[in-house]
Amino acid sequence: MFTVEMLPASHGDCLWIEYGTAARPRRILIDGGPAYSYEALARRLEKRLGHLPARRRRIELVVITHIDADHIGGVLELVIAHPLGITVGDVWFNSWEHLPGAAPDTLGAVQGEQLSAVIRARKMPRNVAFGGEAVAVPERGALPVVCLPGGMRLTLLSPTLKELRRLRPRWKRTVEEAGLVAGSAEDALAKLRTQRRGKLPEDLLGVAVPDPPALAAAPFRPDTSVANGSSIALLAEYRGTRCLLAGDALAGVLAGTIDRLTSANGEGRLAIDAFKLSHHGGKKNTSAELLDRLRCRTYLFSTDGSRFGHPDPETVARALLAGGEGTRLCFNYRTEINTVWDDRALKRQYGYETVFPAAGEDGLVVSL
Repeated sequence: MFTVEMLPASHGDCLWIEYGTAARPRRILIDGGPAYSYEALARRLEKRLGHLPARRRRIELVVITHIDADHIGGVLELVIAHPLGITVGDVWFNSWEHLPGAAPDTLGAVQGEQLSAVIRARKMPRNVAFGGEAVAVPERGALPVVCLPGGMRLTLLSPTLKELRRLRPRWKRTVEEAGLVAGSAEDALAKLRTQRRGKLPEDLLGVAVPDPPALAAAPFRPDTSVANGSSIALLAEYRGTRCLLAGDALAGVLAGTIDRLTSANGEGRLAIDAFKLSHHGGKKNTSAELLDRLRCRTYLFSTDGSRFGHPDPETVARALLAGGEGTRLCFNYRTEINTVWDDRALKRQYGYETVFPAAGEDGLVVSL
C-alpha cells in the first residue's frame, strides 16, 4: 500500500502519505497548509490515529518543505497543539541554523523561528537522517537517499546548499523587522506567548521555575538601537531617597555616566532606593557590569509583556543576584511571563519578595 492524500489546505499543501500494510500503515506528513486550514489536518489525525493505542500514534517523518506561510503554518499549529500525544520519527526542516553563509507577507520566516523553537522545546528529533545538519543536496556526488522504517526509500532532489545560502539574508531581514533575533528560540517563544496569551499549552508558556545563576550568566549582547540610545534617563532624589529612572537607555551609557557621578561624589557604588529598569527589563539593556555599579534592592519592571515578552528572565535574574538578600521585584502587571518569579520555594532560597498589583487594581504604587 502506498497512498498520497491531498488534504484541503486552501491555497497551500498538506500531504498525508501512508505506506506499508493496510493493517499497520506507516505515515509521512509533508507540509501543513496555512495556519487557518489546520482543522483539516487535525481531523485527519483524529480519524487515522485517534482509535489507536498511544504507542502506535506515530508519524515516521514530518517534512516542512520550506517556510512559505501556506506550507509551514499548519505544521506550527500541529507542533503547538501536539494532539493525541503523537510521536514523530524525524522532522526535516531547514531552520536558520541550517542556512549556510551569511514577498514578506508570504515568507514565513517568523513562523520558521517559532516552529524551530517549539520543535526544540518538545525535544522532537530534527534532520536526524542528515546528522542534524541541513537537508540539502551536495554540490557533487551521489544524491542523499534515506530509507524509512517499513521500506520507504526517499531520494533528496532539492534544495542545494547554494539555494539555502540565498535564503539567509532574506530570513534575517524578515525576522528582524518583526523584532526578533534570527536563531533565537527565546525570542521566538516570547513572540508566540504574546501572540497567543492564554492559548498555549503549559509546557510552552515558560512557567518552569527559573535558574537565576544560569540566567544571570547568559552572555550579554548590548542593545544598539539608535532610538533607545537617545533615551532620557534620570536619577531622581528627594529628601535622601534616590530612584534611577532609566527609560530605554543603553547599559553602556548608564554605566559610563554613573561612573562619572560616583567619581565626582566620591562614592564607590551608587546607592539608590529603586531602579526602574531600562527597556522594560529587556536583557540587552541591563548588564551585570551596570548593576555592579549600584547598591539597590528594589527593582521596578514596567510592562505587560504584550509585545516583546518583557521582562526577560536574564534581567530579572541579574537584578535579583545583584540585590541579594531582601531584594524586592516590583511588577505593574501580573502576567504569565513574570509570575514565574512568584515561586515560593525560589523566594525562600534567594531571600527576595515579589510585589504585584492587588486583585482588581490597575498599576502598582511603590513607596520609597
